Amino acid sequence: MIYPWSLPGAVFHLGIDSLSAAFLFLVLVVGFCAGIYGEGYLSASSNHIAKAPARFFFAALIVSMAFLVCARNAVLFLVCWEIMALSAFGLVSLEHQKEDVRKAGKLYLLCTHTGSLCLLTGFAFLWKNAGSFEFGALLAAKPLSMFERVSVFWLFLIGFGMKAGFWPLHIWLQEAHPAAPSHASAAMSGIMIEMGLYGLLRFFSILGPVSISTSVFLMVLGLFTALFGIAFAAMQRDFKRLLAYSSIENIGIILAAAGLGCYGLARGDFSLSLLGFSAAILHTLNHGFFKSLMFLSAGAVYLATGTRDIESCGGLQKIMPRVAALTAVGSLAICGLPPLNGFTGEWLLYCGFLQMDYRREIIFFSLAAAMLSLIGGFAVITFTKFYGLIFLGKPHSKSAQKAKEPSSLMLIPMGILAALCLLIGLFPGWALKAAFFAASNISHPTPLLFSADLQKWSALLDLVGLMGALLWILIAIFWAIKKTSLKKRPTEAGATWACGFTSPTPRMQYTGSSYSMPATRTFDGFLIQKESRAPNGYWPKSSSFHSRVPDPALETWLPKLLSPFEGLIAWPKKIQRGKLQFYLLYAAAFLIAILIWKL
Repeated sequence: MIYPWSLPGAVFHLGIDSLSAAFLFLVLVVGFCAGIYGEGYLSASSNHIAKAPARFFFAALIVSMAFLVCARNAVLFLVCWEIMALSAFGLVSLEHQKEDVRKAGKLYLLCTHTGSLCLLTGFAFLWKNAGSFEFGALLAAKPLSMFERVSVFWLFLIGFGMKAGFWPLHIWLQEAHPAAPSHASAAMSGIMIEMGLYGLLRFFSILGPVSISTSVFLMVLGLFTALFGIAFAAMQRDFKRLLAYSSIENIGIILAAAGLGCYGLARGDFSLSLLGFSAAILHTLNHGFFKSLMFLSAGAVYLATGTRDIESCGGLQKIMPRVAALTAVGSLAICGLPPLNGFTGEWLLYCGFLQMDYRREIIFFSLAAAMLSLIGGFAVITFTKFYGLIFLGKPHSKSAQKAKEPSSLMLIPMGILAALCLLIGLFPGWALKAAFFAASNISHPTPLLFSADLQKWSALLDLVGLMGALLWILIAIFWAIKKTSLKKRPTEAGATWACGFTSPTPRMQYTGSSYSMPATRTFDGFLIQKESRAPNGYWPKSSSFHSRVPDPALETWLPKLLSPFEGLIAWPKKIQRGKLQFYLLYAAAFLIAILIWKL
């Protein structure tokens, strides 16, 4: 679809290839589910959120992303990118009367426009080389010089990485996601940050192969981002903040898979390249579904309890059994356990790391696979903590005791996403095929190689899905046998043994900090800051303990980076007089300067 456009260099050019189709499917499915859920969420929010702005900004966000993945002109791409960014800012700032929401909105706006400036500069380099903003012309243009190629790579990595949340460009995610309504958080984490990955993959298809060292750098950056994200997620008390850090983890896994694809291209190994990019795209789809489900579940819990503090929940499995069951599906999927969809993309990445036959890199790829397994272990700890402290045990607060199931308008979209997680896990062939076709836009394999690899990995994944399904069937059979045998003899129910305490209370249950402490103790003094006052004497009157996990990129490095520019940033404040006459004078002076320059 091509229409003329009056903007300089712009053409309203839309098109769909297999890469666009994969991301468009994600946008439409998650957008539909989050939108339906949002109507129930807004109705249950007791007018704390303005409904009209929430609906407008959410619709603008979804529509802009749908056009973004179909854009075939750089100017149209950037216009859609900016509409997407401003729509998300509107959603983050809906409850702007709260100070932390205003802070999150300002930080997000700063980050997104920094990224947009990098993208604008990068596309300017490509336009200078090709003489056009059309993607087809950019692809067919003469090769860039080494300086231009390196500059464009870093500009796009920062621009798209700022949106996706690569370390250390992630600083807005953990602030913005908790501030937005849960259906908006689902769309932002399940779709919007994936637009950064889409842009990077589209850029790879235009720029062509990168060097081996650059590919290794992308894999290292991805794995470090994933480890950083899941380590911080394990230490959070705010469950929406936990999910935001988990998004950083999954984005890192996807970047590592994309780096593997780039490595295959650099080596001329198109089979490895196809596998790497397919793993990245498949995990992108999977992450969009299970992370959206988890944010919708978090919204249901927040509405029911009035808190995002994981320590104030507990016991909700009996009170909200439907939400608990759907959250269990999302938690298993996000941990990468079969037979759910989170396993499929990670399994492909494991296969790519472990089938490496380049002797010089075998140590690196073995360590990469080991780090990926470490990340998976942290994910299991994080989400057993998430599910256990929210849904198991006894309620920790009166608000948790009074919780109720949400409306069907909220449960049905969650059920659709949970069904997709299970469907891709049990029958991954169709999703893998979509990912392979999308990856072929970047790796460009021969038809024979494409067909052979697709058949090979589809058969293996189908077998893995079948084995996982059989495992859960066996567990269900044993559970049914146990239930049947217990019915035939008398049983008694009693309180759980509590180390001699006859009347255990919720205060005796595990807290989030105590549950994750064995795994996070490694980070004591490095990431975790503790303040304590030990009891003193035989009859101590008071003692205290407080710990916090500051994000070093946000609270340490960013202030140090900005401190040299504080004087420069403060200078424009001096000309902000608050009087219309001064602003008219500034505009007139600017126009006169432009006229003189043109003369």
